[in-house]
Amino acid sequence: MRTHDAISREGSYSISSSSVDAPTPRCHCGVRSPIRTAWKCDYPGRRFYGCSGYGTSRKCSFFQWYDPEPPPRYSDVIRRLLETNEGIRSENTELKKTRQELLDELRSLQHSLYETRANLEAAISASTAMEDNMLASVATTRRRGILITVLISAIILLVFYR
Repeated sequence: MRTHDAISREGSYSISSSSVDAPTPRCHCGVRSPIRTAWKCDYPGRRFYGCSGYGTSRKCSFFQWYDPEPPPRYSDVIRRLLETNEGIRSENTELKKTRQELLDELRSLQHSLYETRANLEAAISASTAMEDNMLASVATTRRRGILITVLISAIILLVFYR
């Protein structure tokens, strides 16, 4: 059976608490030791009893394996799964970053579209007003043309019939 000190020399590990209905041993502090899971040592995924004050200022070195020692292949498989999981997390982080960049670009494009639409609507409004002015001008010019034609005709009639 390995001691807590031997595990610490092999590398750091993270722990996660879990609850079990079985009675748990008491650590050197006299407190019941929860079952934890080592993830970053030579036995990833292997459960053990550890002091509940782990990670605090309390310096209790209680450690006892809960699980029997697994076959060597077990640790290799778990390590590969953890590496794969880390790769997936890394890829997920990159995808989230790319997603955010795309959302920012989409917002920028939507803003540009809004501005372009507003400019286009203003141009259409100005064009419509200009067309209305031109039509009014054409109508005025026709009326003046008709009036001039009538006046010239009246002058010709007066000149020839005198």
